[in-house]
Amino acid sequence: MMNRTPMVCVLFIMLLLHVVTSACSAATAPLAKDEIIRLGERMYREGILPSGEPMEAVIRGDVEVDGRSFSCVSCHMRAGLGSFEGGVITPPTTGVKLYKPYRRPPSQLDAPDQADRYHYAKTLVERPAYSRETLANALHFGIGPGGQQFNDVMPRYLLANTDMSILISYLELLSRDFSPGASQGRLAFATVITDDVSPEDRQALLAPLQSFIDQKNQQVDVYKDFIKFGYVPTVDMKYAFRQATLDVWELKGAPETWQQQLTAYQSSKPVFALLGGISNQDWHPIHQFCEEQHLPCLYPITDYPVISDSAWYTYYFNKGYAQEGEAAARYLSTLENISAETSILQIVQNSPTARALASGFTRTWQERERPPVTTITLSGEQLRGDDILKTLNTKHPPVILLLWVDASRLSSLPALLSDLPPDVKIFVSSGYLGKQTVAIPEKIRNKIYITYPYRLTPYVGSKEGGFDFKVPLVSSAKNFGERRITSRTLTMLTQVTLRGLGLMYNDLYRDHLLDVMSMQMDVIARDYERLSFGPGQRYVSKGCYIIQLGPGAEPALIPRSEWVIP
Repeated sequence: MMNRTPMVCVLFIMLLLHVVTSACSAATAPLAKDEIIRLGERMYREGILPSGEPMEAVIRGDVEVDGRSFSCVSCHMRAGLGSFEGGVITPPTTGVKLYKPYRRPPSQLDAPDQADRYHYAKTLVERPAYSRETLANALHFGIGPGGQQFNDVMPRYLLANTDMSILISYLELLSRDFSPGASQGRLAFATVITDDVSPEDRQALLAPLQSFIDQKNQQVDVYKDFIKFGYVPTVDMKYAFRQATLDVWELKGAPETWQQQLTAYQSSKPVFALLGGISNQDWHPIHQFCEEQHLPCLYPITDYPVISDSAWYTYYFNKGYAQEGEAAARYLSTLENISAETSILQIVQNSPTARALASGFTRTWQERERPPVTTITLSGEQLRGDDILKTLNTKHPPVILLLWVDASRLSSLPALLSDLPPDVKIFVSSGYLGKQTVAIPEKIRNKIYITYPYRLTPYVGSKEGGFDFKVPLVSSAKNFGERRITSRTLTMLTQVTLRGLGLMYNDLYRDHLLDVMSMQMDVIARDYERLSFGPGQRYVSKGCYIIQLGPGAEPALIPRSEWVIP
């Protein structure tokens, strides 16, 4: 007699499918488009239901998980166009892609010698187009439109009918239309320059930017000539060549007026992304504008980036002065002779630079649950007094002195040290002292520790039997105070941004550009030991050295820490 249990299970699943698909065939509840996007976006990115409760999901057959930890964006990325990492391929999940039949291009995984190997999340060879009904089945039961079963690491989301309909409606809208500033054959860019920037620094930024744009356009002209003579381009080449334009957005006056100026520029001629940019002031107003407008801003030259764990649209080289303060905290936390009884004094000049240094140190020190630090903020006038530091050190005699001040105090360091314990360590910032870092008196250099956020070793890249390309050692004392505007801009253009633009193909969405850039391999750069990428990471140079100066007028830079301080 035939066992009826499997048949009952099949009928039950069919009934569930009918309920889910019927609901998803119906129109979404009377919600405005903006509201659907808001609610669906929160489900997709954060794993939170319209009710505010976490989405529930199941993986590996019966393991219940919190949707906040297994949200769609963690695998399918912000633009919904999928990802590739460590051999794991995650396909697109946007309506534009899902509602069309798909056939995977040939892959090395199809080779005969690969047949017996298990490939984690290997993509499907072919599938029919999805509909709203089959998409609901896929999200709820992990079954594709052709009946194929998904890998069991993909969550099966336990969604009510209305919630499922909202999520599907969001996927239909996700990455549907090209972003502003982009078209089939053109990408519009801009760069931002504030009016406090010197003509020399301005030119150091604009020259490589304009050269980059000119070269891109010249390549387009050559490519068009090839087509005229019957050349059949590959898919990669078809989308690699687009005309590019560069506008200069000049910001004038007080930072409070910058948002209005930026809005006027973007309204007049929308751009796809901001390339670089430069200012001697806090980057926050520009950063905030880019967040609100969903406008990528790629590697501006700024010492005052916004420090945030949630910001998305601006890539920075590093955290600026704050990163030097972090490095000092990390270095000190590794020293065995630092205890709860160790007296640490942080003297902060009342300036944006010193406050950023102190903020980076204090935040990192507290995160490591280290003993309290005495912090005293003084004006430049107070610091110029001959007796002020001696008085402070008598009241708070430190074993560690963090001296976040400008170069005007360097001449007084020998007298200061004479009043401190013999094993004292003084920390200063090479970024703040600039070219005057080498003016630290030679007889006390063994007591002075310097934060240094740039490369210390020569970068040599070579090809066997071919061209040997050497980047000069950039750690000479002559480079203190050098802003490296041109070299960093060239790194941004040629080693980071160009690669991202080339991998977008015809998916001209701002979020996709940032998704692609986040999946890049680490880059060895002229000014930094390493640029590291990852989803959500927005400060790509995470390291900093602690160094000391050798003897002489052009001293050697002696590392006292590794590049990335643990």
